[in-house]
Amino acid sequence: MHEADAAEIDAVVAGAKAVYEKVWRGTAPEVRARMLGAWADAIVQHRDELADLEVADVGHLRREAMADIDNSARVLRYYAGIADKLEGRTFAQLPDRLSYGLDEPFGVVAGVSPYNGNANFVALKAGPALVAGNCIVIKAPEVAPLLNYRMVELALEAGVPAGVISVVTGRGAVVGPLLTEHPDIGMIAFTGGPDSGRAIINQSAKNIVPVFLELGGKSPAILLPDADLEAAIPSLLHSNFAKSGQSCVTGSRIFVPDSMYAQVSERLGQKAQTVRVGLPTKESSQMGTLISRPHRERVDNLVKRAIDAGAVALAGGTPAEDGELAGGAFYQPTVLAEVKDDNPAALNEAFGPMASVFSYSDVDEVTARANSSEFGLSAQIWGNDARTIQYLAKRLEAGTVWINTYRSFHPTVPFGGMKQSGFGKENGFDSIAMYTRRKAVVWDLTTKRELPYADN
Repeated sequence: MHEADAAEIDAVVAGAKAVYEKVWRGTAPEVRARMLGAWADAIVQHRDELADLEVADVGHLRREAMADIDNSARVLRYYAGIADKLEGRTFAQLPDRLSYGLDEPFGVVAGVSPYNGNANFVALKAGPALVAGNCIVIKAPEVAPLLNYRMVELALEAGVPAGVISVVTGRGAVVGPLLTEHPDIGMIAFTGGPDSGRAIINQSAKNIVPVFLELGGKSPAILLPDADLEAAIPSLLHSNFAKSGQSCVTGSRIFVPDSMYAQVSERLGQKAQTVRVGLPTKESSQMGTLISRPHRERVDNLVKRAIDAGAVALAGGTPAEDGELAGGAFYQPTVLAEVKDDNPAALNEAFGPMASVFSYSDVDEVTARANSSEFGLSAQIWGNDARTIQYLAKRLEAGTVWINTYRSFHPTVPFGGMKQSGFGKENGFDSIAMYTRRKAVVWDLTTKRELPYADN
């Protein structure tokens, strides 16, 4: 792995600043749109190549990698479509004064993302940043940077000027501050864990620049008494086991009514035992590998601590090392029951295939317990009682509440967290606002004004 040093970061940021000042800030919106559209076309044309890179580098199932790649093209096309539809506004209509706002780019911004959705993160950060008129320097994850580089190569091949979008990589603790504390970086967009998010906030203070943070989650999934279990149970498991659980929106705290707890717990455990863990290149595999052996050790340690604290493993709970899996970082799909609210499994994001099942007695109780987490990224509600669903949706402290669905993203729907899951929004016009700064222009229309301290 190449690790950028201070001189390289200086050169990359200087190049981005030069192309921003000389080219990109003056590029017409419709021209930016055509370039983003061409980039999306190039991604689609190379989707098999990109998927091969992601499967080899991260270990996602091929269909998971393909879904991310296809979504990245959809996101870029969405932003291409709104490039020439961004509008300003005027303020108070006064007879002697014209006041209006200009939403202007920062210049050069930084995008920092983890490994679990490389294609999506490149598009979600570069799309709105470029449409808003910025140039962007992306810090690729050190454990899996390859797709970032290839996607940016495709952008250049599609006609995006060199320097408008750049990629650097290296260890986060080393390269991160070199980029985020650089004096010519005007804004930082970060996706990752809470500890890294706190570091980003501290780094942003050096030059007092705004940040967008999308951090971790410990999301509740609430089953109501009338939930369709045939739809909910497989969906809840897939929510937790997609990408081997390496997702910030897993519904990892499953709340079940007391009367249904034994039945639902048993079915979740039985169903989890049938999930086929296998090589990510195999079509028959239903769950692939974790990113690395050290990460698997962290997941396994959390599971062991949860069991030591009283949880019961209904499925999994150990690494998967049989046969051809022996050389990887595979882990068994894990379902834990008898989990108390103070259990390590209830408090900590596993970022691995571990779901916990809790019982509850009434809607106010489950609302309070769902909100007791320090995180607030997403939540799920499964049921058909419209009154209760609406009651919960209004009171759950989460940036996104999914009802009878999960992991449902669309470029038009803003996504972001509350509490220690971060602040700011990706997707939609809200994301454009994250990459711009508003300037107020006030124009005095009078031809003559008496000055309070006029010369005699």
